[in-house]
Amino acid sequence: MPSWRGGQSLSESDAGYMRAVVPLVAISKHCPCKAGRVHICDTLLVSVLTIQAHRLEWVIQMTFALCIVGCGAFAQTFAQGIESLRHDIDLFFASRDVQRARAYAALFQGSGAFGSYEAAAADPRVEAMYLCTPHHLHQAHAALAARAGKHILVEKPIARTLEEGRGIIAEAQRAGVTLMVAENYHFMAAVRACKGLIAQGRIGRLRLVQMQEEAPFRPDQWRRRRDLSGGGVFIDGGIHKAHLLRYLAGEPVRIYAAALPQVLDEHEGEDGIVVMVQCANGAVGLINHSWTNAPRPAPPWVSIAGTRGRLSFEVGASWLSIEQGRAERTMPLADDPSGLAPMVQAFQASIRGGYEPEVSGAEGLSDLAVVLTAYASMDQGVALPLQR
Repeated sequence: MPSWRGGQSLSESDAGYMRAVVPLVAISKHCPCKAGRVHICDTLLVSVLTIQAHRLEWVIQMTFALCIVGCGAFAQTFAQGIESLRHDIDLFFASRDVQRARAYAALFQGSGAFGSYEAAAADPRVEAMYLCTPHHLHQAHAALAARAGKHILVEKPIARTLEEGRGIIAEAQRAGVTLMVAENYHFMAAVRACKGLIAQGRIGRLRLVQMQEEAPFRPDQWRRRRDLSGGGVFIDGGIHKAHLLRYLAGEPVRIYAAALPQVLDEHEGEDGIVVMVQCANGAVGLINHSWTNAPRPAPPWVSIAGTRGRLSFEVGASWLSIEQGRAERTMPLADDPSGLAPMVQAFQASIRGGYEPEVSGAEGLSDLAVVLTAYASMDQGVALPLQR
C-alpha cells in the first residue's frame, strides 16, 4: 500500500506546503537550485518558504500505486511521460486482454497486470486508477473505480455530455475519492510560466490569446463515431486549448465556432474547427485546431498578447519567448514536453493532502461546456453565450 517513509502523517501545514511547492518542484526538476529556492530561469525566480528537510523528503519519496486502465497507444505515451517518477510510483496495467497488460507491465517495469478492469478495481494494492479508455466509457469506468474506493484520474474530456460529467463527479463525491481530469497541458512548464507572468502584470492587460495546431492524425475505431467520441477534433485534442484559454485568460462569456471543410471523409465529427471566444475580462481567444493530412505541419503554438507585451511558445518546447516593447528575450524552461509527470505528482499530492486537485471534475466540466457551446454555435451558425 502507498506510504510515507517513516510512517509520518501529514499536518495541515504540510498539506499547504505541498499545494504550493509540488508544481514548482515538477517544473524545475532539471533547473539548478539552492535550498529553499526554485529556479525557473535566470530572469524569473520563484522564491519558496524555507522548508524543513523532512517535508521535502515526503514529497519526493512517497510511493503511489496507480493503475492505467486501457492499454492503447496513449497508455504508452503516458507511461513514457512519467518515467522520471518510476521510483515513486508502483505502476499497474489493466486491459481486457491480459497478455497486452502483461506486455505493457514488462515494457515499463510495472508492478502488476490485470486481465479486466474489475480485477484492477478489486485489488487492494491499487490506490488510484487512470482511466485511459474511450470517451463513452468514462462514466462507467469512473463508477467502477469510485465504488471500489479508488481515486480517479480520468482522461480528458471528462465525458461526452455535461450530464455524464455531473454523474462522474457525483460518483466520486459519494465515494469520498479524489477525482482529477488528466489535463496535462495545465502542468506544462511554459503554461505555468505564462500564468505567473500574466499574474505579475508583465504584459499588461490581456488582449488576445491565439492557439493553433494542425495535428497529423487519422482517427480510427471509436474516434470516427460521433456518438462514441462526443464530437470530433475539438472534444478530443482541442479541449486542451479550451482549458488553456480558461486557465490563462479567464472564463468565456460568448463563443462562435465554424467547422473547416472536411478532409477525413470517414470521420463523422469535425476534423477542423476555428473558435472565437470573448472572455469576461474583455480578452478574446482564437483557437484553430485540426487534424491534417500534411506530413510535416508546423509545430503547434500559443501566443498571448497584452497591452504591454507578448508571450509565445511552441507546445512541448522548453522555452518561452517574452516580448516587451522592442525587447525580446527567451526564457529557458524545464525540458518536460508533455506535462505528464507534474500532472501525476499534483494528483498524488492532492490525495495525500486531502484537498481538491487543480484540474478537478468541476474544471473538466467547465472545459467541456466550452466545447459543447462551440458545437452548438457551429451547428446554428451564430455566436452563443456559454452554456453550462
